[in-house]
Amino acid sequence: MALSSTIFQVQLDIADNDRSYYGHQRLTLAQHPSETPERMVARLVAWCLFSGRHDPPLTFGGGLSTPNEPDLSRRDLLDNVQHWIDMGEPDADRVRRACLRAPRVTVVPYGRAVPQWWKRQEKDITRMNRAEVLRLPWEEIGQLATELPRTFTWQVSLTDGILYITDHRGEMVTLAPETLKENAA
Repeated sequence: MALSSTIFQVQLDIADNDRSYYGHQRLTLAQHPSETPERMVARLVAWCLFSGRHDPPLTFGGGLSTPNEPDLSRRDLLDNVQHWIDMGEPDADRVRRACLRAPRVTVVPYGRAVPQWWKRQEKDITRMNRAEVLRLPWEEIGQLATELPRTFTWQVSLTDGILYITDHRGEMVTLAPETLKENAA
């Protein structure tokens, strides 16, 4: 018998000062049985970084159960991927295939092994104009993933590319993503 996903209900109060977007979002997150809480939180943080006042909106993908699809994406009205976002440490071939399918590709690594992964992949990914790599700080992701209830609220402020998140426990966590590679397209 297959294990089912764990469902989380998230309320986000967002003040994105970088893009002048202020709003309230209710999201449903499914955590795949083999997905860690840190990976799920990293997906949510990436959603906060790249969402905003866009039409069409940013959506979560099928996750670990759909290996040929992005973890997050923005699609046009014809269902073509406009922004492909992958979490973790994909190999350069996966990033290359994503660049063939979308005009913008963002890789968001977040673990302790990111320096070793980047050392192996940097040469190949750096050549891809459409790709960008934005590293999330591991300790802060782990802090946000601690004791997550099934329903929680975050207050998120984004200023100068830095996220200030008041989490479900009322603690302030500051995340400063590090750009390893910018999109050159």
